[in-house]
Amino acid sequence: MNINERERVACELLGIAALEPGGYAACPGVGRHTKGGGRRDFKVSLETVPTGFCFHSSCSAEVAEFNLQLRRAIWRLENGDKRSPVSAYGKTAAAPRPERGVKRPPFDLKKLEAMAGNVKEVISREWLMAVSPMAVTPGMRGVGDTFLEALYEAGEKLLIFTKFTSQGDYGYHVGGSGWRLGRDRGVKPVKSDLPLGGPDGVWFLCNPVSGEWKVNSDAVGFDGQAKWGRRHGACVTAWRYLVLENDVAPMAEWLRLLVQLPLQVVAIYTSGGRSVHALVRVDVASKAEWDVQRDMLVQLLAPLGADPAAMTAVRLTRLPGCLRGESLQELWYLDPRPRPNSNILQRRMGR
Repeated sequence: MNINERERVACELLGIAALEPGGYAACPGVGRHTKGGGRRDFKVSLETVPTGFCFHSSCSAEVAEFNLQLRRAIWRLENGDKRSPVSAYGKTAAAPRPERGVKRPPFDLKKLEAMAGNVKEVISREWLMAVSPMAVTPGMRGVGDTFLEALYEAGEKLLIFTKFTSQGDYGYHVGGSGWRLGRDRGVKPVKSDLPLGGPDGVWFLCNPVSGEWKVNSDAVGFDGQAKWGRRHGACVTAWRYLVLENDVAPMAEWLRLLVQLPLQVVAIYTSGGRSVHALVRVDVASKAEWDVQRDMLVQLLAPLGADPAAMTAVRLTRLPGCLRGESLQELWYLDPRPRPNSNILQRRMGR
């Protein structure tokens, strides 16, 4: 692996001279961004599987195409162009594929505004902190372990990340302690406090895992062999949570929507940027049941601003109380045991 050569390929595809420190660049789909952009919205990671990540979801098609071309170009660079030559029987076209159907309904601002209009109160950071069942105060830092202890069961294991593309940089054993994890299989972890922040922030995997390395049959390397990992579906031990993210809806309307959703919202927190995320308890017995819940919520909530791409069962989400650079991933609301079939407004009034 030659990182400099990989970066050269990425820069050629992006039409720039060099990536900014940290791998940042202008997003290839910046023209589709529906909100104001920033210099750190799009990042290219080249150390493992070459991948570009964007803060926005409206450019997902352009980012996916960039990733496809990036990986193809790097594969050819590092392995030689092994494509089969045209046969003696002529050059035929690839078999046609059916057009992709629309799987996610588009965002509808008018529908969101109508829904948000049902709530006359101003829902703000201060309002959410005031009604939070567990005490939450402005600027709380270093509460990652307290947050995890409140939401997970004794003995469960969580993965913590300071690098989004890793297989987990830290582990947390609920009721026990934190661990610093090795990057490779066979490396013993060492006891450690959880990180208080990172240049790109800190994430946790929303559902608990076994903590073991297992073969991921859905991830195949360039050599055709299935990869090992500890952050994929076979590692999950409980299908408990789903993450709601928003990148298109105005903040005021998004918050007024969250407080009236008849879902078990257990936490609301910021990304350390412009987004506010919600962790929702679904508690189902299998991945298949989780997918049914997700598909239903996509149809209901995507038109109201929820990002369907964030609704994955093996999802990294921001760990509250940690720094993202110099910005705080701030906890606004925490309710470990919300009542079913009610919303935050009803629970606040005791109904």
